[in-house]
Amino acid sequence: MKEEALNIVIGTIYSMEKVENTDKLFLLKIDAGGKHYQIATSLASFYKKQDLIGQQVPVKIDVKPKEIRGVLSNARFIAVMGSNKEPVLLIPQSKVTDGAIVM
Repeated sequence: MKEEALNIVIGTIYSMEKVENTDKLFLLKIDAGGKHYQIATSLASFYKKQDLIGQQVPVKIDVKPKEIRGVLSNARFIAVMGSNKEPVLLIPQSKVTDGAIVM
């Protein structure tokens, strides 16, 4: 069976800023092994900045860049819906190298 590329890598969130003139939109900046991505998302409104900065997350990197409320979003992070109807980020069990490929 041939393995299909998921185009998901691990990256570390190094910046989280609220997007101006929005209620819940945040811009996350992620380092994925020297390649940098930014994700415009409202999911960050469920987390405190200090809990996200430095956190490693899986990042879908083969998405079409999209402008959302004036900021460019060129990746997506992976989360699941928790039992309390709030998003839960998927995180590596232990620290891995940024840019590591998710299989």
